[in-house]
Amino acid sequence: MLTIKSKTFKSICLLLSCSIILASCYSTKYVSLQDDYNAKLNGKSYADIIVLLGPPDRTTPDGKNGEILIYEVKSQQGYSASNSIDLTESKKQTCIFVDENKICYNVTTDDKKEEMYYDKPKTIASLLLFGVLGLVIILTTAD
Repeated sequence: MLTIKSKTFKSICLLLSCSIILASCYSTKYVSLQDDYNAKLNGKSYADIIVLLGPPDRTTPDGKNGEILIYEVKSQQGYSASNSIDLTESKKQTCIFVDENKICYNVTTDDKKEEMYYDKPKTIASLLLFGVLGLVIILTTAD
């Protein structure tokens, strides 16, 4: 059987194992901001919305004697491949619906936020991996 007696090796293996477990417990997902926007803006007046967000990029009738305030944010992402730059343009749009009394009654958006969440299956897999690595370390460093 292979035996390794180095304390440095044990420490490195233990540190690496702990890092894997901590890194794999959480994942990232993207969550719509629509509920946040509705909670913040529903019931607000047209004037309050303009104070909060500035003038809309454009407006259009909502078909119910009100109007839709449209806010757009354009962005470009680029990456270099084979000495050329490829640009991808994306547009986030937020539509604020105001009624005939100029009061917001709905908001739609494709804007998202990044959110960390606990990923139970990954954590279980990491704990199993940590157990196996710990067992290997014990067996290979035993005297």
